[in-house]
Amino acid sequence: MYKHGVYGFRFLDGMDQSLYQLFAVGYEYITNTEYHWDGLQRTDGPLILFQYTVSGKGSLIVNGQLHEVSMGSAFMIDIPSNHQYFFNSSNDHWEFYFILFRPTKLETEWQFLSKELGVIFSLEEASPPVLLLKTMYLHAYNRNINDRYLASSMVYQFVMEIYRNSLNLHKEHDMPDHMKKAIRYIEENFTTVESVEEVAAVATLSKYYFTRLFKKITGFTPLQYVTKLRLEKAIKLLRDTDYTIEEIARMIGYANASYFIKVFRQWVGYSPGEYRLGKNHLAFTDMLFK
Repeated sequence: MYKHGVYGFRFLDGMDQSLYQLFAVGYEYITNTEYHWDGLQRTDGPLILFQYTVSGKGSLIVNGQLHEVSMGSAFMIDIPSNHQYFFNSSNDHWEFYFILFRPTKLETEWQFLSKELGVIFSLEEASPPVLLLKTMYLHAYNRNINDRYLASSMVYQFVMEIYRNSLNLHKEHDMPDHMKKAIRYIEENFTTVESVEEVAAVATLSKYYFTRLFKKITGFTPLQYVTKLRLEKAIKLLRDTDYTIEEIARMIGYANASYFIKVFRQWVGYSPGEYRLGKNHLAFTDMLFK
């Protein structure tokens, strides 16, 4: 296991404003009550701080309101701003990862995340943002972040992971239970689904309202979603098996190869046979439709 530490970054080969600027990344284990940061007293801003607690507890005051920061909790704050975060003597320790970066070129994303996530929010330790933060710290610990372009790409990737996580949480929280049930039904029965009415009945909604709501939530119509799942399965079968095109067509829910080939060409750009041969085009290991 690597040691705790804090690593700062200042790239002197030009502060290119077109790049995202990594300021510091760290992994700390705090037991001393002298650990106390005041967001209005710091002189190293403007910065954005993301901090994630892996064990123990700390405290955060934002605009006069006290929050407990416990295991699995994260917060993002502006520096400077009206906040304080500190270690409280009533706790045993506070262990966390953090990243600091300049807000340059990230103002829109930051405003969105502040609104969506609030002061403190929960993340699984195995979630992509936390895993990426740990990876960034490991690179810093091993002295592998050695140019501003790599540092910039890491900052952008991290912000996009937080952004993506926020959107996924938003979708999950906003999705009614009957729509979750309908989506699960499609995913379990996509080879046999025959009509929108069939799935709408699972959600106990009219065909037309169900279709509008499904499109709003997933970005696909119900039948497009069925097609997406069928083609993703077909691509795996074309790649990993010796089944004929006709056999694969029937396995994924099409009555014959002719219609399967037509749909495959519309979505992928070439026929199943051309995909399998991998000639004159990039041979994908897998393909996702979003």
